[in-house]
Amino acid sequence: MGSVDLSYRGGVFTAGSSGAESNLVALRGVFDASPDGIFVTDGAGIIRGANARAEELFGNRESELIGRTLESLIPERLRNSDAVQGNNYFEHSLGVRKDGTGFPVLVTHKQIEIPDRAITLSFVRGMTEERPGGEDAQKTGEQFRLLVDSISDYAIFMLDKDGFVMTWNPGAERIKGYTAAEIVGRSFSQLFTREDIERGKPAELLRVAAQQGRVESEGWRVRKDGTRFWAHAILTAIRSESGELVGYAKVTRDRTDHKRAEEAAMLRLSSALVSNLDVHKLLEAILASLLDVIPHDMATLALYRAGTDTLSIQFLGFNEGGLKRGDIRVPVDGSPAELACRKGEAVVLDEIQGAPFAEEGTKHLTSLGMRSACWAPLLNRGERIGALMVASRTESAFHEREVEMLTEISKHVAMAANNAAALRQAAEQREKLAEEKKYLEEEINLENHFDDIVGESTGLKEVLKQIETVAPTDATVLIQGETGTGKELLARAIHRLSRRCDRTFVKVNCAAIPAGLLESELFGHEKGSFTGAIARKIGRLELAHECTLFLDEVGELPLELQPKLLRALQEREIDRIGGIRPIRVNVRLIAATNHDLAQMVAQKQFRSDLFYRLKVFPISAPALRERADDIPMLVRHFVAVHSARMGKTIETIPDETMEALTKWSWPGNVRELENLLERAVILTRGQVLYVPLSELETAENEVQEENETLQAAEREHILHVLRESKGQVGGEDGAAERLGLKRTTLNSKMKKLGIGRSDYI
Repeated sequence: MGSVDLSYRGGVFTAGSSGAESNLVALRGVFDASPDGIFVTDGAGIIRGANARAEELFGNRESELIGRTLESLIPERLRNSDAVQGNNYFEHSLGVRKDGTGFPVLVTHKQIEIPDRAITLSFVRGMTEERPGGEDAQKTGEQFRLLVDSISDYAIFMLDKDGFVMTWNPGAERIKGYTAAEIVGRSFSQLFTREDIERGKPAELLRVAAQQGRVESEGWRVRKDGTRFWAHAILTAIRSESGELVGYAKVTRDRTDHKRAEEAAMLRLSSALVSNLDVHKLLEAILASLLDVIPHDMATLALYRAGTDTLSIQFLGFNEGGLKRGDIRVPVDGSPAELACRKGEAVVLDEIQGAPFAEEGTKHLTSLGMRSACWAPLLNRGERIGALMVASRTESAFHEREVEMLTEISKHVAMAANNAAALRQAAEQREKLAEEKKYLEEEINLENHFDDIVGESTGLKEVLKQIETVAPTDATVLIQGETGTGKELLARAIHRLSRRCDRTFVKVNCAAIPAGLLESELFGHEKGSFTGAIARKIGRLELAHECTLFLDEVGELPLELQPKLLRALQEREIDRIGGIRPIRVNVRLIAATNHDLAQMVAQKQFRSDLFYRLKVFPISAPALRERADDIPMLVRHFVAVHSARMGKTIETIPDETMEALTKWSWPGNVRELENLLERAVILTRGQVLYVPLSELETAENEVQEENETLQAAEREHILHVLRESKGQVGGEDGAAERLGLKRTTLNSKMKKLGIGRSDYI
């Protein structure tokens, strides 16, 4: 072949030698029919010709391309590489249009040797277009490009396998501030914050997307002007038919407004949680924040109930048919809430029905039509508090973003719930201390005549030995004995020798408080729980937490209150009247009575289960007549106490007086002895004690006569009422109702007075 001066002008080749005519015809046919852009470059890489398709791809006329280097049509970072020389096939190159926009291309270079020179044919095909397949394929590719360019709410662009920008749509320009000419060919890492770049986040996202095929992320990104915006991005790996990684597609949405709304909701939540100690207001604040950031149909708060194996489920604002649902309790074991707390991370159920959890833990959701749910643990300093849950009537309603938001909210809720509980406990403790101070002041004002137990009799020593044995334990003690035997004094001795001796000794006389008020006195009440409840009241059981509670005259405790007392002893928790949550109490109970509780149990006047619970360690207080040896010591003790109080000096107690006092039976026991001696000190005018002994004989006769007269009158009255009621003892308009007595009490009196059925029928 001879020398040829080959050039390309206006779609035809010209040559300086006619010997190449046949080759020129062939080349011209290739140029005209090729669906790819074709460039003719000389050995220096200068463009000498281009076909119409090349003009279309790069947006330049042939006259604008001739004289430029082929390198000028690709990003600067790819210049001086193998991409523009040699017989190679490349899938990772990038073209730049006249308007500055970039697009991925496939380039094939073919060198042709002709006499005296060499030329290179470069075939260029856009990667966004279809393989040769006719006008329909090209039209589809163009339509797709136009569709991407028309989307302005999303930044849609492509990266090569190294993370360099290859395409840039108008949405990317609007969101990120860069024009295509400014960003194409540069690394996408410059769109990240400095902190993310230093942590290597861009490279990590590419690695995960290449490994998993797709990665979704949220975080702060940087615009051209340096401002930040919150981005939600999806990075997808693109592979060739052979599976080779060729690049990435990235879709980013500006979620700054949503992020600001979430932050505002979290700020409102934090403010509400810090300022609210009231549980109901706390729940309302949680609900309001959840509604702002997480679409859902139901939300609940599950809290561990101390000392039990159940969770208390509180519905947050959910109502059905206009009726608000109350709280429920579910078992801890086998519940999604327990799993979330144990794992320390959220638990998501895309379909609740059929999930591997106990039915009792989820039926409160499925019964209301909930299909999917998410539980976030409430943890504070490693302590399990419970779980925050949102549910939906649609399947798979909660994804990564909702899980992250619920987890973030749960952290605030856990801290607030813990703080609220601590502050509430502190407030209750202050209230308790105030009540305790008031109670102790009342105790100090009382005349506690027994400063210590006085006596050395065998019976008393036996009792003191029992007290020494039981005091160090927390066992319940039942002190039984006649009235006036000093049962309270024995109870105080047990308290002083116990491990709770440095705490309060709280006492309640069950016989001295009306039955209607006794429940409030023992268990307390909330404000507004009944008429007259103008303020919250702490009950004596709550006041005696970690202390000793002395229930005097426990036999007078109404039957309806006995189960509540039994629960307090067994479960160690109580409920205030009108209260919504149980209160833990740790009380050491000492009970006292002058009744025969065993007989009352037999007569159905006292619950047997409570009787056996009280009778853990029974102690019998001896009557004074059973410890006559202690009477002289008691006499001297009481005379000294009362004479000092009255400012008198009594030095002598006549022997005959002491003998008479020792022989007296003392039906009123120590109390009767003390009252008599107090009267004697008042009557004494010198240093010799004067005791009106005649009162003892008179009292004995009067008591005996009075008892006989009263019993006779009482018997006659009961018989009269029984006859009027035609022998009906109980029921409506029965004798018991007419007499104002319980049926069991009337039966007991009838037995004691010897009244048989034949006496009134």
